[in-house]
Amino acid sequence: MKKKDKTQKKKFELSPKAKKIISIVFFILTPAILLGLMILVLNYTTDIWYYLKPKPIIFTLLLLETIHILLTSLTGSSKRSVIIQSILLWILLFVNKLRYTYTYEPLTFSDFVYIGNFGEIGSIVKDNIFSTIWKIVPIFSCLAVVLTFLIFIINKLNIKANKKFRICGGAVTLIIIVILFAPIKSVKTFMLEKIYDKDKAKDYRHNSQNMQYYSEYSMLGGMYADLLESRIFEPDNYNKDELSKILKKYDKKETEKSWEKANIIVTFSESFFDVDLIKDDVKFSKPVTSNYNRLKDEGIFVNMISPSYGGISANVEFEFLTGYSLDFFGKGYTPFMALYKNNKYKDRSSIVKELRNNGYYTKVVFGKDFFNSEHVYERLGINEYEEKNIKKYKKGYYTSDEYLIDCAIDTLKNKSDDEKLFYMNCTIESHMPFEEKKYKEYDFEVEESTLNKAQTSVIKSYAQSCYDADQELGKLYDFIQTYEEPTILLFFGDHLPYLSDPDTSDDLLNELKYFNTGDSLVDTYRRYNTGALILANFDLGENENMDYMSPDMLLTTVVNKMGLNLSSYYKWLYDTKNNLPCSNYFVSSDLEGNLSWTNNLNKEQKEYFDLRNKMQYYVLIDGLAK
Repeated sequence: MKKKDKTQKKKFELSPKAKKIISIVFFILTPAILLGLMILVLNYTTDIWYYLKPKPIIFTLLLLETIHILLTSLTGSSKRSVIIQSILLWILLFVNKLRYTYTYEPLTFSDFVYIGNFGEIGSIVKDNIFSTIWKIVPIFSCLAVVLTFLIFIINKLNIKANKKFRICGGAVTLIIIVILFAPIKSVKTFMLEKIYDKDKAKDYRHNSQNMQYYSEYSMLGGMYADLLESRIFEPDNYNKDELSKILKKYDKKETEKSWEKANIIVTFSESFFDVDLIKDDVKFSKPVTSNYNRLKDEGIFVNMISPSYGGISANVEFEFLTGYSLDFFGKGYTPFMALYKNNKYKDRSSIVKELRNNGYYTKVVFGKDFFNSEHVYERLGINEYEEKNIKKYKKGYYTSDEYLIDCAIDTLKNKSDDEKLFYMNCTIESHMPFEEKKYKEYDFEVEESTLNKAQTSVIKSYAQSCYDADQELGKLYDFIQTYEEPTILLFFGDHLPYLSDPDTSDDLLNELKYFNTGDSLVDTYRRYNTGALILANFDLGENENMDYMSPDMLLTTVVNKMGLNLSSYYKWLYDTKNNLPCSNYFVSSDLEGNLSWTNNLNKEQKEYFDLRNKMQYYVLIDGLAK
């Protein structure tokens, strides 16, 4: 037998006690490693830099630790727990990258309601998805290596959970998760006020759906805050009897009758904005929005504050067609995709139903519907819904404004004489993406630009979309002037566009002087300000207190001025216009255009804001007003 070499070094081994201590420390540190990886990858894929705030980060770490313990308890192994978390981490980061690339907004828990509409969403991203994936291959490959090494170490340490740990740890963490994620009002209030300092946030950069918000609270922290703000609870000091008494006072009140009962034709113009306003940075060879500016003197021009920026047109539709406000929902909430999925909201009031009760035939036409809204419109009371996504009528990537306006004109020509028409045209030509190759020919040139060539091409593409919308506005207005029946034309952009820098994916509005005055209140207002035109083939009279309105007040005002027989809620809502005519989550305006942060309203405005919140809950959520 060969003798053992005494000079051979002994193999180093940790003592069982040391190994146990290291295993415990590593187990505790694993969530911090995962959070660090998420922060690094998110920073790389979205070109942001984190200014992490301590309280939300500590909370996020504790949340990850809780999830880690729960998964370890359920699976019996830390390795299995990390594998599950790693897979979820990959999915979240990848989907967030797609979400950010195409909407300039981060992923939220409320996005899971779009799973049923994956085909529609896929149609938006399919053309550029491979280039997007290719850009993130390096960082995701590094992530895979680090996660593999992490799982290897855990496997070597053989970190497993005994029966006692699995029972106790699983029970405690499950209770914590349920408390944090269950719809509990006190939890929402505590977390937003004590952890997220909600009351201190004013400008749009602190929107819980904004990447700047995630840069302070981390991705998971931002997603959780958005989830909290999306939950609907009974307002403070909510009294059904008091609200009922207020509405009863309006039961017999008559509406104004200052306008004729008229057909209402709406051009809900995708991403339309008066692009000629950015002349300090980009000068075109001729006016882009000539009809839009000319017609301001022919009718009534309204400065609108949209509830959306860069996307989610459905939220603007919701306000316009119902008279309800997004101000009283969480920032991540989309009623079309959440609230109206519940069939009980079929009997709730809407302006569409008010019109039908007054003899109107109601129809909505989409160039392309990304929100699968047909069932929503049925619940809102629309008689007819139609999507005209027809290849031969496309201009750029989507159905042209010209074709959709021609359809509106044909509908007016062929309508019956014995009923009025409400016709809403939702255009799509001006939907992102914006790039010079989108159009084969342009009706103007860019003469001067302070932007680089790639950035200027994006602006030029967007401007052509606005030019086409403007031309069709002029054509529709001219036709209405020859039409015999009294007809009102409403034209407005739903929200400003997100104009993505081709090189960095940054928002080009950050580069334009018009949106960067140095006054954060004015800059916020301008990002949400879209003008609305109220035009008609009869005299609309003087513009009284209509210079500033939100979408929720726009159609509400029109139906009140036509002397229609309306329910008490819409007559009451119209009366609040003089006190709170124009607002969204962030910025508000009075009748004279004086701006303020919505969370810093004066005493009278705050009283009406709170009252509207209670009344909307009473009418829409409780459904008690008939």
